[in-house]
Amino acid sequence: MTTKIHIILPNRIGDSILALPALLCLNQLYKKYPKEPVEITVFSHFPLVGLFGALDLDLCQFKLFDLSSKLLSWVNPPDKAFFLSTTSKNIGYLAKASYGLRLPNKKLVRYTSDFPFLDGTKLNEVMPSDLQDFLSNGCSLPAFSLGHFGICLELGFSATQIKDDFRYGGTTLSVDTHYFDNARQLASDYVVFCMEAAYNRKHASKRRWHVDGFFDVAEKLYNDHGVESVFVGLQDHPPLPERPYMQDLRKKLSLDQIAALLHYSRGFCGNDSGLLHMANLLRKKTIGIYSIYAGKTYWPLYPSYNKVFTNTQQPEDIYPFLGHLITEDNWPA
Repeated sequence: MTTKIHIILPNRIGDSILALPALLCLNQLYKKYPKEPVEITVFSHFPLVGLFGALDLDLCQFKLFDLSSKLLSWVNPPDKAFFLSTTSKNIGYLAKASYGLRLPNKKLVRYTSDFPFLDGTKLNEVMPSDLQDFLSNGCSLPAFSLGHFGICLELGFSATQIKDDFRYGGTTLSVDTHYFDNARQLASDYVVFCMEAAYNRKHASKRRWHVDGFFDVAEKLYNDHGVESVFVGLQDHPPLPERPYMQDLRKKLSLDQIAALLHYSRGFCGNDSGLLHMANLLRKKTIGIYSIYAGKTYWPLYPSYNKVFTNTQQPEDIYPFLGHLITEDNWPA
């Protein structure tokens, strides 16, 4: 009998991307240690199923998490469902056994089994230290990614199997080369800019650099290197300066279209956000601007592609690195 496993990705774009290494590991383990037949379906809160489906995760089928998927779960519930974020958006999804993290402020969200691996404060208690060390130091994964490997442990794979058989590096989690065929939108050389960050507007200002800084960097980029700037995001304010080398595509593109825009770009410049993680997944060099030095908790999956700045720095601090941004080489040490 086939075991149906559903995995519901986190409800933020960046967090969803940081969960992908655990799916890669699961994909590799089931190939190396075939158990009972399994059917793995991964649900995304965002319309990124095309991009995720183009990754080298052939045992996983990707679907959008919506009302239709909830209704189908009542007709044909999966054997196991792993909810990788605790959100009211998950309410109404049925599974024979559900795994998730119970939070005091989410009293209406209930799971069959507590999933302590999702709780960063309990990770040291529930995950073997040697496995944590392997994933963190051996694979250079951000701390947020580690807890999702609990899925592999919950499904019966051992820490030893993960350490022996998980293969992760510069060639893994690669998008199929044909996915972006004929999707180029602009003929000119450009860098993608995103001035947005944070879903909670109450704290958004703490995670965003001042907008004039982005405009200054875009101007310097064009004057010194002849590369244009394309601004994307969910909001079309504040207005951009009227400059021929700045193009405003905010609120005009789907996430798939933004992915294609990033794929054909020379790089990305923006706040710590989901789009920065998307650019990193596509192996684009990024200038990432952070509110504080965030350590390895929410670091991009491939940190060598990301140059870190803080929102206390000035545009002049970034200017010397613009030439490096638009090359294919990794950032200088």
